[in-house]
Amino acid sequence: MFRTGYEVFVNYLDELKSEKELELEIRDCEQYRTKVVKALVSPSEEKLPQSEALWVRSAIGYLISEKPWRIKITEVCEER
Repeated sequence: MFRTGYEVFVNYLDELKSEKELELEIRDCEQYRTKVVKALVSPSEEKLPQSEALWVRSAIGYLISEKPWRIKITEVCEER
């Protein structure tokens, strides 16, 4: 099964402060393209309606949570 949505790599889960807009480097799970975005993130879909899946990985690539977080992109700053 292929994942949909985006991936983010973090050193510590605390880097994803919920309910605050963050600047993140994310990777599209389908196209493997990297984007730098401003976005809101949340561990639950109820707190962030109309959002997309965000798979949170450690800096070395291990999946931190089996259930995806949610991301709502407010601005795309750069595409790579």
